[in-house]
Amino acid sequence: MPFADVAAAWLGYAVIAGACVVKLPQIYLMVKNRSAEGLSETSAALDAIAASSFSYYNLLKGFPISGWGEQGIVAVQATVVLLLIWVYREGIRLKRRFCALVAWLAMSMLLLKEGHKEDYKYILVILGTSPTFMTAVSRIPQIFLNWQNGRTGQLSAITFFLQFLGSVVRFLTTLQIMGKDVLSLVSHATGAIFNLIVVLQIYSHSTPSDGRAARPCKAVAIAMATDKEV
Repeated sequence: MPFADVAAAWLGYAVIAGACVVKLPQIYLMVKNRSAEGLSETSAALDAIAASSFSYYNLLKGFPISGWGEQGIVAVQATVVLLLIWVYREGIRLKRRFCALVAWLAMSMLLLKEGHKEDYKYILVILGTSPTFMTAVSRIPQIFLNWQNGRTGQLSAITFFLQFLGSVVRFLTTLQIMGKDVLSLVSHATGAIFNLIVVLQIYSHSTPSDGRAARPCKAVAIAMATDKEV
């Protein structure tokens, strides 16, 4: 086996190992402070769905786990973050949300069981393309929320930096391991860009500059950034 393939495989496993702890700092902060301040529920939900969808796509395509395995781990941890938001945020209607979670799990089992069949080939394309869109959409509410508040609350710089680093490494390993799969490459590049933006926001808001209040947001920014009860 060529050295480049071996190196890419080991880098892939390193990313998987890193994924085991990537969201633990975020989870720790939330549990320690018993708070979900600064976290967007929409962002957390889309993060979990995007990671799950990308895992299903790669699994059904038969790609080696060294090229995508961290996404399954991230999906589980992102779901934990979402559940903690539900626990710590007041005014959450849990019944409706848990029904949606059960429906998603049921659909996931159906996809994994039937997704390899010819009738589901278009579903496979959707699974491959949707994570890119959802990654962008999942970060945008969080980015606007940070901008609106002028602070990043309980967001963990370590978590988002590790996600940025993982996306960059995964982009490189995908070129070598998965035959330059375009959908995967675009997804990793998108994730790297938006995770970097959040990291820069956390860094810039770590110390107040002049004590001025956060700038007012336009109506569309508020609608996307806040998770109002529906």
